[in-house]
Amino acid sequence: MKHFIDIHCHPTMKPYGHSFPAKENSTSLNQKNCIWYYDPPNFFKKLIDLLGGFVKYRQSSLSAAGFGNAGVVFASLYPFERGFFDNKFGTGDFNDILVNFVTSVGDKRIDYIQSITDYFPDLENEYAYLKQLSGKTIKLADRANYQYVLARNATDVEIALDQDTTDDLNANCIAVIVTIEGGHVFGTGIDPVNHPAQESYVLGNIDKIKNWEHRPFFITLAHHFYNELCGHAHSLTGPIKIAVNQEYGVNSGFTALGKKAVERLLDNTDNKRILIDIKHMSRKSRLEYFDILDTNYAGQDIPVIVSHGAVIGNERDKHLFLQDDINFYDDEILKVAQTNGIFGIQLDERRIAAPGDYELRKSHGLLRRKVLYHSSVLVWRQIQHIAELLDSKGMFAWSIQTIGSDYDGIINPINGYWTAEDFPTLSDYLIKQAHNYMTAKSSQLNVINRIEPEEIVDRVMGDNAYNFIKRYY
Repeated sequence: MKHFIDIHCHPTMKPYGHSFPAKENSTSLNQKNCIWYYDPPNFFKKLIDLLGGFVKYRQSSLSAAGFGNAGVVFASLYPFERGFFDNKFGTGDFNDILVNFVTSVGDKRIDYIQSITDYFPDLENEYAYLKQLSGKTIKLADRANYQYVLARNATDVEIALDQDTTDDLNANCIAVIVTIEGGHVFGTGIDPVNHPAQESYVLGNIDKIKNWEHRPFFITLAHHFYNELCGHAHSLTGPIKIAVNQEYGVNSGFTALGKKAVERLLDNTDNKRILIDIKHMSRKSRLEYFDILDTNYAGQDIPVIVSHGAVIGNERDKHLFLQDDINFYDDEILKVAQTNGIFGIQLDERRIAAPGDYELRKSHGLLRRKVLYHSSVLVWRQIQHIAELLDSKGMFAWSIQTIGSDYDGIINPINGYWTAEDFPTLSDYLIKQAHNYMTAKSSQLNVINRIEPEEIVDRVMGDNAYNFIKRYY
């Protein structure tokens, strides 16, 4: 495998936030409104992360992605929901300072979100911000020239990966695929009770993004708050959970408008289908979505996507995994595999391990090698559970697992793997885990699943995602 792939991260969230009010993607690398702004974690920032779970550095800057040999980055556009900023602490200075400490998006960005009455223009502005530096070469420190190119389809991705350098610019190239997080972007969810969304406006906005030059590959339909399309799962933890109210509409199912939105997104006229990512949907909504696929799209090749998820586990191993239904049950994982889908493993310790788990505690040590080893166990467990589930059903065990880090998505990363720059190290340690597992357990797997540890990890770190891109984008 030549490059790593991350199918869910937020490289624009912090730099776009710091671009307000001008919304300019700066070409100056020392400016916080530059998507290449390099801000790795120092000792102090790591300590804040370890003690409080707050990320005060940039995890998915394109500099970190480039240094980490990420060849393809799925950039998830996310207009912040007002519910984060209009919370139990009000909208005064104290609240703004608190929220900015947690999100690091800047005061002017917070002021803008608190005044927003429609999320769709914010989506368009974030997309425009991302387009500004596409194809422009940047000199990163003393390392090399880099550029990112927004991809329109799998062919664009292939061209970007195949070119080690461009003819005249001598630049390493990162292919960026646009995705979206949250159906509220279509103009829903601001005030569902008093000012419900207008169907014609919502469906019209879907049509608009389907005609973007760089059509989004998929959309995470639900997010943290009720968006009048489908129910969401509880997703917030720690101080944010205390400050923010997610209860309205939580765990509900699809609305009539939501079903029409799905129909419009999945319409494949002119090959402009936008796929649906089921992360953040309530369990009820997820099952209803499966029923929609089975009923209305039987025989069509529509994959189920989990862009940044984790498993709940079965009776034998559920003590290892977080049991909240923001994570995924075995029947849902099987649905992903049966539809030739993809499952991005989220690199958030709050999602991929049970609280107090032995390996999680060991990953909080001081010796770097031990931290890296035990943190990689947490990721490997996800890979292993999915593999053993698929193997038990006579399926190929290593086909759907990939990385969907959720870097810069207000997560608490597994220790040692702080940013995209750490992908090579994660790959190395996963090979250790795969080797240990296959040495001890390969005889228990079906013959088709007894493959080399290096091939397993190549699949997880990029090959599965690349095959998915070639098939569906």
